[in-house]
Amino acid sequence: MRRYLSLILTLAIKDGRIFLADRRAAALSFLVPVVLASAFGILFHKTPGQSTSPRLPMVVVVESEGPFTRQVVEDLLASPRVEAEIVTRAEAEARVADRRPGVAVVIPKDFETLAKWSPSSTAARPQIQVLTNPITEAEGQWAEGVVSEVVMHRLATDRLKPWTGEEGAVRPFTVQTSTVSTADPRGFNSYTHSFSGMTLQYLLFWGMESGLSLLRDRRRSVWARMQAAPVPVWTVLMGKALSTAVIAVLQVFVTFAFGAIVFGISIGGSWMGFVLLAVAAGLLAAATGLLVAAVGGTEARARSVAILVILAVAMIGGFWLPSFVLPGWARDTALALPTTWLMRGFDAVTWQGQDLEAVLPNIGVVLAFTAVILAGAVARLVTSEARRRRGFA
Repeated sequence: MRRYLSLILTLAIKDGRIFLADRRAAALSFLVPVVLASAFGILFHKTPGQSTSPRLPMVVVVESEGPFTRQVVEDLLASPRVEAEIVTRAEAEARVADRRPGVAVVIPKDFETLAKWSPSSTAARPQIQVLTNPITEAEGQWAEGVVSEVVMHRLATDRLKPWTGEEGAVRPFTVQTSTVSTADPRGFNSYTHSFSGMTLQYLLFWGMESGLSLLRDRRRSVWARMQAAPVPVWTVLMGKALSTAVIAVLQVFVTFAFGAIVFGISIGGSWMGFVLLAVAAGLLAAATGLLVAAVGGTEARARSVAILVILAVAMIGGFWLPSFVLPGWARDTALALPTTWLMRGFDAVTWQGQDLEAVLPNIGVVLAFTAVILAGAVARLVTSEARRRRGFA
């Protein structure tokens, strides 16, 4: 057994030296996840005191005149939920068709009649139009909700003013918003999600490249020459997996070190949990590489399929955006993916400030997935190579 372990370590060191032989390529393998994580972080980062709620871009067409209409339009333009501007109907239709923006609200000519509205009124109600692009229906529903809020608030203000003497309608209750489940006194840093997600996504691509290199070695008869020596195929595979995992773990540490120095991200929870998650991520990347080599067939086919699968599991696993923005079926499906458990683990030990005990289930699930993938990939590769040697494949 010690001989096999020595062989695996020797082969892993050999792969590491090959990796470092091309210094520019090695440097890029550490630079790319840093650039990706930084770009996503800058895109979604909000400065302190800035609202984190997105604002809906929209245009407004005003076909009515009167003081009530003017007040509603002013309230709509001042709403913190939208970025609105007034345009003509022709311009609104042209801009919505080109999604510049994708939503327009048309205030009809009879809208001023709402100034005399009462709950017992039987008069015809004015019809506000919401114009949307075929792919911006969700934004249209958002615009409908904002317009309804603004109009009803203005009506309530006008009706209650004789009794309250105030310009604005006051809610009969208060709302307190607070954050829970964080032990980090600095709270959430938006860069933590981008650095976690983009780093983990790149690790999967790094594993894919490792698997493709195995297929290249097979095509170039490197394996055939290796079999002239008393080296079992499975030791070659495990050596490749070990080198891939070690480099992947180093990529995690380098990327997060850059994020901590430049963007102030921190490990608010268990450092041991972070290290174990990094190791689990590296092993998962290595297992992914062997799986790509085992089921990919040719290098070209393997690359195309692997890219599609990696992007899919990254998106559903919450690497790009928080999982709560996904449809319900996607959130349920995500629980069957190791990427989801890995991402939740990194969230827990960074901005959520969780201890080691809290992330042990995540680590266990990822390692279980890794063990299954690794065992299946190695068994398939060893079997297929044995068939090749006998001339059956």
